[in-house]
Amino acid sequence: MIYTVTLNPALDRAIVVDRLLDEDTTRILSETVYAAGKGIDVSRVIRELGGQSVALGLVGGYDGLQLEGLLINAGVMIGFTRVSGEIRTNIILRERATGRQHVISAAGPEVAANEIARFYQRVREIDDMLYLVMSGSLPPGVTPNLYGQLILEARKKGAFVVVDADSKALKESIECQPTCIKPNLFELSRLVGKELKKESEIMEACEEVHRMGVPTVLVSRGKGGLLLSTKEQKVKAVAPPIDVESAVGAGDSAVAGFVFAHSQGKDLTECLRMACAAGTATAQTPGTELCHRGEVEKTLSTVDITHL
Repeated sequence: MIYTVTLNPALDRAIVVDRLLDEDTTRILSETVYAAGKGIDVSRVIRELGGQSVALGLVGGYDGLQLEGLLINAGVMIGFTRVSGEIRTNIILRERATGRQHVISAAGPEVAANEIARFYQRVREIDDMLYLVMSGSLPPGVTPNLYGQLILEARKKGAFVVVDADSKALKESIECQPTCIKPNLFELSRLVGKELKKESEIMEACEEVHRMGVPTVLVSRGKGGLLLSTKEQKVKAVAPPIDVESAVGAGDSAVAGFVFAHSQGKDLTECLRMACAAGTATAQTPGTELCHRGEVEKTLSTVDITHL
């Protein structure tokens, strides 16, 4: 089974207005609420692609119950640990007249030590873990070292471990040697401590990560596509130009596409193709809406694969 971890989940309120007005009332044209968080996005896309996973994480309050209900109605299996604090709500506001999008992200609740321990025990008790995907920010009170602890537990179970994080959480995760990391270009630059522009520089940075003990690096570059690096091969996947509606969730969708294809026994090149198609399809949906299976399947054949 594929398990995803979202330690700081949220409800995303996607609001559309004509335009923001100064010192006047701005009327809402439409509003949609989504269950959100990077790992939750991965679970939602895996479900959309025809797979199944279990979403793990920390949820609390009335909004936490709403998040769980939204996922259950979407067919996503859940195994959350309850906490005393209310989960966060993010605002994604889009101006229809200008196309501008504003993302207002909350910090999340303070998490107590006993709540962290209960979550950790929940993961330790899992006996059918084949994949563990850990994504996103940490709420107040949670140490970045938790990712490392989870990596070690998953490795004991023989699981394929994917980490999509940034800064200290990513650096501490690498010390515990996950199977794969999925940084974007800026996150990879921060990880190796240098600005990366050319593909040769990115590949050199990936080699540095391999020397740290991480076998697979998947780098997202927006319209520049995805780069996959292992010790044996370097591959680039690029989709045709699209009209981007919203990039929110595109990276999570790429992770979902990669893991889903890998769980189906596809080789790494085809996993990369699916990752690119899923990320591209999500970028064509508004707000925090994620990809649709039909669009992903249509995009697959248009993805250009280059072995570097």
